[in-house]
Amino acid sequence: FISPSFYHFIVSMRWISLLFLLPSISFCSIVQTAFGEVEGFEHQTEKGIPAHVFLGIRYGKSTNGSSRFQKPEMVERWEPSRLIANDFGASCDSFTPGRVPSTIYSEDCLFLNIITPKLGGEKLPVFFYIHGGFYEVGSSTYLGYKRLAERFAAEGIVVVTINYRLGPFGLFSLGDSTAPGNLGLWDQTLALRFLHEVLPSFGGDPSRMTVGGHSAGSASASALQFSPHSNNLFSQAILISGSSLAEFAQSELVVDESKKLLLEFDCPLDSTEVALSCLQRFTPDEIIRAVEKIGSSRRHPYVVKYNPRIDGDFFPLPIHELVKSSPKKRTLQGATDQESALFVMHEEMSWIAGISLTKAEQESFSRRDLIDFIETVVITDEEYQESASSLRDILIDFYAGKEQDAKDSKFYLRAYSDLNSDLQFLIPMYHEIQLKLTNNWPSYLYILQHNIKSFPRQDFAVQGMYHGDEMEHFTDSIVLFSLKESEKEDHEFGAHFVSSMVNFIKNGDPSSSSFSWPMVTKEHSFQHASITANISLMKDAYRSEATSLWLESVPKSLSGRKITNPRLPGVGAHIV
Repeated sequence: FISPSFYHFIVSMRWISLLFLLPSISFCSIVQTAFGEVEGFEHQTEKGIPAHVFLGIRYGKSTNGSSRFQKPEMVERWEPSRLIANDFGASCDSFTPGRVPSTIYSEDCLFLNIITPKLGGEKLPVFFYIHGGFYEVGSSTYLGYKRLAERFAAEGIVVVTINYRLGPFGLFSLGDSTAPGNLGLWDQTLALRFLHEVLPSFGGDPSRMTVGGHSAGSASASALQFSPHSNNLFSQAILISGSSLAEFAQSELVVDESKKLLLEFDCPLDSTEVALSCLQRFTPDEIIRAVEKIGSSRRHPYVVKYNPRIDGDFFPLPIHELVKSSPKKRTLQGATDQESALFVMHEEMSWIAGISLTKAEQESFSRRDLIDFIETVVITDEEYQESASSLRDILIDFYAGKEQDAKDSKFYLRAYSDLNSDLQFLIPMYHEIQLKLTNNWPSYLYILQHNIKSFPRQDFAVQGMYHGDEMEHFTDSIVLFSLKESEKEDHEFGAHFVSSMVNFIKNGDPSSSSFSWPMVTKEHSFQHASITANISLMKDAYRSEATSLWLESVPKSLSGRKITNPRLPGVGAHIV
């Protein structure tokens, strides 16, 4: 979901200059590849270790004009033959509120960036990082390169960040073979194929590539594990707050949204070929304005309108079937303890998340408000039919409690945030872990539980680590606030989290000399590392009662009953 890695939530970035991202170029770094020469620059890290930085490397041909809504094609040779890679390439077109000043946006946006400690002759591990943004905003530009160089390249890791098509340009689908969708995932796959051609020139070993990301980037990395088109292109994955089993990452609702877009332009619905031709007559800005007129988010835990779907091509089968035949990759996967609080508690997120509440709504939030959300948004009669009533009772009893035990607004606000976090992040993550465990995939699990003292949330009703709070520890992006040098515990937390990623990328194991981190097992299927300013092992699931509710009670309640649109993450939890 979005900051400036998220992009992830780039909202605040609109007022933040990107000048700090511009390179202070010292020595040139020149690399020869099959696509031509690339000239980058050398960046000196704070550790005194130089990193070679190459920005704006084109990996795919332009996707504008007649190539809009088509699968990407790999670049042939760069023109001119020496590519000057000192500046980020254009960011992919995205919704207006998620844009950052001084950044160029274009349909022609298939660029990637490489930060490496060594050039040629080496076989270093590679971290292929995918930005988030709910598939609708974001860019590799927002991630910068300085902290990535400091945290990873200085530790002997080659880092790659990429752009991929977003929103209607990357996920538009009419549900057929002519417009199946998933173009953003095809872009990511093309970038992986391209890297197999060029990484040796940059000191990287394609056979030691870890794919990772945050939010939608994490859900993308999760998806890449299972698709037969991509799952042979990397060796392991780091999934930070996002699973391909979450509905924001996999839903047929994208088809309905795509049809709404066609109607805005009076394009026909009876012929996909004619519909695509019709949309190609309009500029990217016209398409974005039309989407924003319709509404860029929905009031539902699954806020995204443009997302991947099971299309019969990139995903030839449902995920629970693909996991059985896919290569069993090591995975480091986790979430924060208060993911959805970012959207609930920050009303400036309302443009991307319809679950956001204003300050006034937060102060008066009641048991009735929570029940209304469950009854009218989460469990509707249309979708759950004869199961609706019993499901509502289960959720109301768990999240809202008994009427005679009524609490204050802060209690129900936290319950509202927990419900959304469970639906969007926690339960899909646990579902993915359980699917992998059943099919003998080696997985490590973590929960980030550090309440960052640098961030001015001391008076917020929901305390904990919000979605995207960890991003500033290893990228140049700023979610909503900046870390303070004076807050020692914040930096100790960051050191633990980043070192676990570094160890996993290099060794396939996040353990350190001071902490032995076991994989999940069938006996301890939810054991995880709890990361704060310290790191400790927890045997039980985080929010174990909620986990039991969604992975046991909800599937049992729905067993054998008809539902038209099974959004709830627990619906398929019994499918292994």
